[in-house]
Amino acid sequence: MTEQAKTLTRTAKPVFAVMTVHDEDGNAMRVHKEQVVVHSVHKNAEELLELMDTGSLPTNSFYKLIKLA
Repeated sequence: MTEQAKTLTRTAKPVFAVMTVHDEDGNAMRVHKEQVVVHSVHKNAEELLELMDTGSLPTNSFYKLIKLA
């Protein structure tokens, strides 16, 4: 193994989601980032659905699939 290969490490890069919240009429609502709470992040869909089914999250919690290119 080369000296350079030994020093390389894999780091997780952050994911930034750009979003808007719309009302029933499709108009964007004014929401500040301080009002948004991320409860958890999951890669496993079954784990996510189980969490949603348990009812342990606050009322009106939802998930959004973020596809990474």
